[in-house]
Amino acid sequence: MTPGPDLVMITNLVLNGSLRVATAAALGMITAGAVQAGLGAAGLAALLAASPGLFAAFRWAGAVVLLGWAVLALRRATRRAGAAAPAPSPQAAVTVPAHAAGEPPAGPPPPGRAAGDAGPSVRQAFGQGLLCTGSNPKVGIFLMAFLPQFVPVGMAPEVGVPLLAACYLALGLLWLLTWMRLVHRLAPHLRSPRVLRITDSLTAVVFGLFAVRLALGG
Repeated sequence: MTPGPDLVMITNLVLNGSLRVATAAALGMITAGAVQAGLGAAGLAALLAASPGLFAAFRWAGAVVLLGWAVLALRRATRRAGAAAPAPSPQAAVTVPAHAAGEPPAGPPPPGRAAGDAGPSVRQAFGQGLLCTGSNPKVGIFLMAFLPQFVPVGMAPEVGVPLLAACYLALGLLWLLTWMRLVHRLAPHLRSPRVLRITDSLTAVVFGLFAVRLALGG
């Protein structure tokens, strides 16, 4: 529930894509959490906790993923900075408009997107969410260390832990959907080129910092 790469990705997808795309990413994140919880219940979390080398390999893989997204966000911010339209030349002033020649006007790119950036599809966004949460091995370890403490007395752990994991993931999805709606309401005020450039830059910084933190085991 705390701010992290998942929340940063959701915010960026709402501003640069659409609510539908961001929802797909959120579902991917929750799916990854469910898979990690299942694998943790099957013993993978304990194996990672007992195998420092294997755990480090997973951490470094997750750090590479986050670093890659940081680079992509930085490239988006750079493209926005260079996307300012040049001053019209005298020749452009006498150019025949496309619609006057019988062609429909091209129109600007959708709000929140830089020119030439089509944005992720719903399937791609789901995959990004799946990878964002799934590449962090700490998620499964946290769930398996945290949830057993709250299994009601008299309930079998093999029943109680999956039930608590489902409740935890449902609350996580509710939180992400609530955050998406909030960002979506504010989006018309946040989609100026300057704000989007700042958002992309902050996204790059946050992903980069989390990549370093994950790589160092923090």
